[in-house]
Amino acid sequence: MARKIKVLSGGGFVTQQVRSETICELREELDIDSNATVAVNGDNVSSSYQLQENDLVAAVQSNKTGGC
Repeated sequence: MARKIKVLSGGGFVTQQVRSETICELREELDIDSNATVAVNGDNVSSSYQLQENDLVAAVQSNKTGGC
């Protein structure tokens, strides 16, 4: 069953239809790096998290740094 979620892309969230039921499946479907931390609705979640319709999903690489 496809569900609609919003995925952080660039500067905002983009609505996508996905078939994944869990974060583990979503990592494969959207090619999210296994080292990335995934947050749903602002909370870090495990790979077994069950996706819900309209979840806000953001993936962040652990090895990224910022600033000058």
